[in-house]
Amino acid sequence: NMLGLARRVRARLLLASTSEIYGDPQVHPQSEDYWGHVNPIGPRACYDEGKRVAETMCYAYEKQEGLQVRVARIFNTFGPRMHPNDGRVVSNFIMQALEGKDITVYGDGKQTRSFQYVSDLVAGVVKIV
Repeated sequence: NMLGLARRVRARLLLASTSEIYGDPQVHPQSEDYWGHVNPIGPRACYDEGKRVAETMCYAYEKQEGLQVRVARIFNTFGPRMHPNDGRVVSNFIMQALEGKDITVYGDGKQTRSFQYVSDLVAGVVKIV
């Protein structure tokens, strides 16, 4: 696996993780010490739990093997070349506005989200590596 390879060649490993590890968070915004509110058998559980396990493995290798790891928890990224019908909130808002439609807000409108422009994501990843 990549962790074993990174250990053997003494490389630093970057894991692209996700905000999904928090599940349905009950704390906003989430701090680094927040463990989340996760349904381990929900419809997205394989993705959420897979990312949680990946982070756990990275930090275990860091602690036990001295491997340098970096984990980037990537939230909602937007930018050029987004597919107009990818089902994400930013592209939905843009397409509805361009088509002169009402903008759809799901839920009660009190939700919070973190968004980042793709070049800001790249700059942040470069800095942590």
